[in-house]
Amino acid sequence: MARRRGGTGTRPRGGGKAAGGIFGKMAERSFRAPKGAKRGGGGPGRPKRKGGQETPQRRRQGGRETARDRQSRTTTKDPIDVVTGEVLFTQTDVTLPGALPFEVERSHLSRYRDGGLFGVSWASTLDQRLEPDADGVTFLAADGMILRYPQALLPNIEFRPAEGPQWPLTLTSSGGYTLTDPRTGRTLHFPAPGAEHGWSALPLTAVTDRNGNRVDLVRADGVLTEIRHSGGYAIAVDTAPVDADRPDDRRITALRLICGPEEITLARYRYDAAGLLAEVIDESGLPLRFAYDDEHRLTRWDDRLGHHYRYEYDGDRAVAASGTGGFLDVRLAYSPGETVVTDALGHATTYRYDEALRVVAETGPRGGTIRSEWDGLDRLTARTDALGRTTRFGYDDRGNLTSVTRPDGATMTAVYNDLNLPVEVTEPGGAVWRRAYDERGNVVAVTDPAGATTRAERDERGNVARLTDPLGNVTLVRCDAAGLPVAVTGPDGAERRTSYDPLGRPETETDPLGRETRYGWTRAHGAAWRRGPDGATERWTYDAEGNVTGYTDAEGRTTVTEYGPFGTPVAQTDPSGARTTFAYDAELRITEVTAPDGRTWRYTRDAAGDIVAETDFNGRTVTSEYDVAGQLTARTNALGETIRFVRNALGDVVEEHAPEGVATFAYDPAGYLVRAANADADVRFERDALGRVVAETCDGHAVRSAYDPAGRRIARQLPGGSRSAWTFDAAGRPVRLDAAGGALRFHYDAAGREVRRDLGAGAILTQQWDDGGWLAAQTLWGANGPAEPRLLQHRAYTRRPTGTVGAVHDRLTGDRSFALDALDRVTAVQGRAGTERYAYDGLGNIARAEIPGGDGGEREHAGTLLRRAGSVRYEHDAHGRVTLRQRARLSGKPLTWRFTWDSADRLTGVTTPDGRRWRYRYDALGRRVRKERLTPDGAGVEERTDFVWDGLVVAEQVRQVWSPEHGAYLRSGTVWEHDPASFAPLAQTDRSPARDAPQQWVDKRFRAIVADAVGTPAELVDPAGAVAGAPRTTLWGAGASGGDDCPLRFPGQYHDAESGLNYNHHRYYDPEGGNYLSADPLGLAAALNPHAYVPNPLTWLDPLGLKGGQDGGEEKVTVYHYTDKKGYNGISSSDPYHVREGASKHGPGPFWTTKSPADLTEPGAFKSKLGITREKSEYVMEAQVPKSALVPIEGGRGAHIFKTPGGIHVPRSDSRYFGPTSGWTPA
Repeated sequence: MARRRGGTGTRPRGGGKAAGGIFGKMAERSFRAPKGAKRGGGGPGRPKRKGGQETPQRRRQGGRETARDRQSRTTTKDPIDVVTGEVLFTQTDVTLPGALPFEVERSHLSRYRDGGLFGVSWASTLDQRLEPDADGVTFLAADGMILRYPQALLPNIEFRPAEGPQWPLTLTSSGGYTLTDPRTGRTLHFPAPGAEHGWSALPLTAVTDRNGNRVDLVRADGVLTEIRHSGGYAIAVDTAPVDADRPDDRRITALRLICGPEEITLARYRYDAAGLLAEVIDESGLPLRFAYDDEHRLTRWDDRLGHHYRYEYDGDRAVAASGTGGFLDVRLAYSPGETVVTDALGHATTYRYDEALRVVAETGPRGGTIRSEWDGLDRLTARTDALGRTTRFGYDDRGNLTSVTRPDGATMTAVYNDLNLPVEVTEPGGAVWRRAYDERGNVVAVTDPAGATTRAERDERGNVARLTDPLGNVTLVRCDAAGLPVAVTGPDGAERRTSYDPLGRPETETDPLGRETRYGWTRAHGAAWRRGPDGATERWTYDAEGNVTGYTDAEGRTTVTEYGPFGTPVAQTDPSGARTTFAYDAELRITEVTAPDGRTWRYTRDAAGDIVAETDFNGRTVTSEYDVAGQLTARTNALGETIRFVRNALGDVVEEHAPEGVATFAYDPAGYLVRAANADADVRFERDALGRVVAETCDGHAVRSAYDPAGRRIARQLPGGSRSAWTFDAAGRPVRLDAAGGALRFHYDAAGREVRRDLGAGAILTQQWDDGGWLAAQTLWGANGPAEPRLLQHRAYTRRPTGTVGAVHDRLTGDRSFALDALDRVTAVQGRAGTERYAYDGLGNIARAEIPGGDGGEREHAGTLLRRAGSVRYEHDAHGRVTLRQRARLSGKPLTWRFTWDSADRLTGVTTPDGRRWRYRYDALGRRVRKERLTPDGAGVEERTDFVWDGLVVAEQVRQVWSPEHGAYLRSGTVWEHDPASFAPLAQTDRSPARDAPQQWVDKRFRAIVADAVGTPAELVDPAGAVAGAPRTTLWGAGASGGDDCPLRFPGQYHDAESGLNYNHHRYYDPEGGNYLSADPLGLAAALNPHAYVPNPLTWLDPLGLKGGQDGGEEKVTVYHYTDKKGYNGISSSDPYHVREGASKHGPGPFWTTKSPADLTEPGAFKSKLGITREKSEYVMEAQVPKSALVPIEGGRGAHIFKTPGGIHVPRSDSRYFGPTSGWTPA
C-alpha cells in the first residue's frame, strides 16, 4: 500500500494503457499452472525436423531443435512451443537461497526421452549428465536442452558445442569434465568414466562458483542419496527401483530436509506403471496428478484443487489444449514455415519462421506484425515492432551484447572483461557506468556517471563484507556459510541481525534496539505468521495450490479470498462480511467486479485483451483506443470529450490533444522528461549525468537543486530567492535543515527513528515510539534553558494491535476517543466538543453522519456519488464530477457553488455564492500552478496566487491582491519545507517584498510545523517557542479554525477558502462530505470506491488524491523491483518514486523480491525465479520498503516474491539504486 513517505510520478497523461480495474490492467493474465509450475520462455522458437518422435540416438547427433534452453522458445500461455508443438511443463520442488542458490527443478518435454529419476520424458536438475562416445560428448541439461560437443576432447582445453549456448566443456587432467556457463561463472562437475560412475553416462557430481561455494550430489554405489550444500543445507534423496526386474532403473520417491532440528519431507513422488511421474505430494497431503499417452507425452494434469488442463496431439505436435470450464483453451494449426495459434476467445496470432527454424514474424490479433532478424549464431540482431520501429543489437565474438540501437538512433554500448562481465556501460545520453571486479568476478567498485564510486570488499566466499559509499561511510556485513546476511552494521554503528530457518528463510530479525520480529513459514507456500516486537501477530493461510485464502490481522480479523480455476480469485470477503466478486473471460482477464451492494464494474476488451471500455458502478463509461502496437492513442470520457496522444519512436507521449488545447512533451537522449508545456505553463527540467533534476523551471522561474556524491539532495533555491540546505549523517538520515529564516535539527535513536527535533533556539520536540514502530507521543518543550524546559504541548496516541489509533490525548485540543468497526473505520468520536457518529454502506460511502453543531443525518448516494448530506445537495455531470453544491438555509436564499471541469478531470473554475468567479490553471503534468479571482466582467484579475512546485509538493506561493487604494497589487509570499522522505511539512516562512526593492523578498516570520502521526500540520511554533494555531476539525477535516495561518491540511492537501475544498494534486477533496468531487483516475486499482477518501484519516493518507495508504513507523526491508525501459521512465520521472505496475492473480500493484541481480545471474533466472523475461528486467530499483507494505505471495518460485498492493511511494532517499540492472552493485 502507499506509505506516508512517498510520492508519485510527474508523467504526461496517457503514458500507459487504459485504466484497469481492481486488478489493474488484467489483460496480461499469465497462464496459471499448478503450484510450482513455470511457463516456457519467450524467445524465438524452432520447429522439429520431420520424421516422427525423436530418439536418444538422433538427439545425440545434436541440432538446433535440441540445443535450445527454455528461454529461447516461444510458447503459448499453456505452455506449448508454437513452432515445434512441444508441450513444456516445468516445476521447482526445492529452492536453497544463498550466494550459490540451488534449485531442484524438473521439466517435462513431450518429445524428450532421455529422462531418468522422474521418468523418461522428464529432465531435471538431478538428471544432468554427460554422455561421451567415440565422436564426442553430449550434455543433457536440467531444462531438457541437449548440447553436442562433436570433438575428441584434449585435456585442459575448452571446447564449445556445435549448436546452442556456447558453454565451454573441458576435460580435466584427472579425466573428469567441467562445463561452465560464462554468464554466471557457475561450473558443473562430472566424474571420469570408470567403474564407480559408469562409462557412458557421467552424472553431475557438483556445482561450484568462482568463489568456492559448492553443492555436492552425493552418491552411494552409484545411487543419488543426498544434496549437500557448502552453506549447510542438506537434502536427502530417496529413490526406489521402478520394478524388481530393473533394480538400477530408479525413481525419486521423496526429498527430505535433514539439516534442521527435525527432518522435514519437502515432496513425495509416485509413478505409473511405465515409470512416469504420476503424482507430486507436498505438505498439503494432496497430489498434483499427471497422465500420459502411450508415447509418454503429457496429456493432462489435475491440480490439488481438482482443476485440470488437457493436451491433444496430432502426430508429434500438440494441436489443442483445454482447461477447466473452457478457460485458456487453445488450438494450434501448423503449415510449412507458419503456425497459427487461436486462443479461447477465437482470436488468432500467427508465427512465421525461417529455414534456420527461427521465429521471424509474429502477427497479433490487431493485425500488427513484430519482425525479428538473426545472425548466423542465432543471435537476435534486430526487432521491428508493428509500427515499423526497429531496435538493433550488436555482439562481440563471445556473444556478449555490446550495443543496443533504439528506434530513435540512440545507442547503448557495453564493454566486457575476460569473464564476460560488463566493465563499462554507456547509456544513450552519454552517461557512463563503470564496474571493477576482483579475480573471481565479484564487483568491487561501481562508478556512476557523476563520478561517484561505491566500493565493496569481499569475504572468502565472495560475499560483501564491507561497503564504502562515495562519501567514505562504511557498512559492515557478516554472512553465514550460505551467503545470507546475518548481521549488518551501518555507518552509525547500529547493527541489525537476521537468523534463518533450515530453508534459508528469515526466522528472526533483531533491530539495533534489540527488538525482535519473528516469522513462521509453511513448507512450500509462504509466510504463515509474523509476530512483531510488540507481540502483534499476523497470519496467512493457503489452499493446496498455494493461493492465499486468508489473512488474519493482529486483532484476529480475517479477510478470506476464494479462487477459481488456475488460481484466479473469484471472491473476497472482508472482516465485516462484505463480499466482492470477480468475473473473467476465457483468457482469465477480468471483465466484471461486483461490489457488496450488487453494483457491477465492467470491462470490455479488444482482441488483444486491452480495455476499450470501462463502465463504473455509477454507469459512467470511459473508452480507449490503441494503435497496432498496443499503445494508448485516445481516451474518451462519459461526456464524449476525447484526449488523443501522439508518441515518438520510443513510445513516449510527445503531444496530448485535448478539447482545451495541446500539451507537448520532450525528452533527452536518455529518455528523461525535459519539457512539458501547455497554454498555462512551460515547465523545463535540467538534469545531471544521473538524470536527477538540478533545475525545474516553470515559465522562467527555477527551483534549483544540488546533490552530494551519495545522491542526496543537499541544497534548494526557489525562484523568490529562498535557500535551504540539508545535512545528513553517515547513515543517510537528515540531521539539519537550514531554511529561510530558521534552522531545524533532527536526532534519532539506534533504530533510525526521530526522537528529538530542535525547533530553533526556543523549542524542542521530543517523540516516543512503541514496540510496534508506531508514533506513541509527541511533546513540545519551550527551551528556556537546559535545566528549565517548560511544557508547551503533549500529544499521545493509544493504538490497537494493528496500529490503528484508538484515542488521542492532546493537551491543547483535548482528548478524543474513537470507536471502530471491523474494517477500522471510525464510527464514533468522543471528545471535548461532543460526539461525532458515522455509518458506512457496502461501497464505503459515509451513509450517515452526526456532527455537533453541523449538518447530520442520513446521506443520499447514487452509487458512489454523494447527492445530499444534511442541508447540502450536490449535482454531477455525466462523468461523475460535482458541478453544483448548494446549502439550504432556514431563511434566505441558499448558498450555491458552481464548478467547471476540463476533459482531464481538472477543476478549472469555481463560482462562489457571492458571484465571485475563480479560475484555476495547471501545467502539463497536472499540477495547479495558479488560481485567479476574476473581475466581475471576467476580463481582469483581482487576486492571483502562483504556486511553485518542488517535484510533488508546493514549495512556495506568491499571492497578489489588487488594491484600489494603492493602485497596484499587494504581494505576499510563503515558503514551505518538507521532510525529504515524505509529504510531511517541516517549516513555513511568511515573506513580504522589501520596501526599497519590491522585487526582492524579506523573510518576515519563520515557524516550524509539527505534524501529527499521518503528517497533517498540528502546531506552528516560532523560534521563541510560541505555539500558533492548533486548528480543530471534525474527523474528516471540516470546520478548521486558524486555517489562514497555514493552508496545509491532510497530507498533500491545500485548502481553498473560496470553495471550502482542499486541493489534493490529482483531485479536490470536500472535507464536509468526506469525499472527492471526481472519481479516482486509477479506477478500482486504487479502491473499491473511487470517490471516497481513505478509510480512516487517523492512520491513512492519500497525498496525491490517487491511492490511499496507511502510515507506519515500522522497520523497512531491502527489496528489488525489476522493470523495463518504459517502467523505468515512468517511475524515474517522479520524486519521490511512485512504483505502480500491472496486475496478476495476486491483485494490483508491482512485484518486489529479495533477489538482487547477483542472485539472478544464471541462465533463465529471471524467468524461473521471478517469472519475467530479461527484457522486463532491464532496470532495477533497490529500495527500503516498510515491512507491512509487502504482501508475501506464492507463485511456485519460493518465498522471495512480494507485492505492494496498488503500488507504493518510494522516497529517493529510500532507494539506494535505480538504473540499468547491469550497473547495479551489491550493498
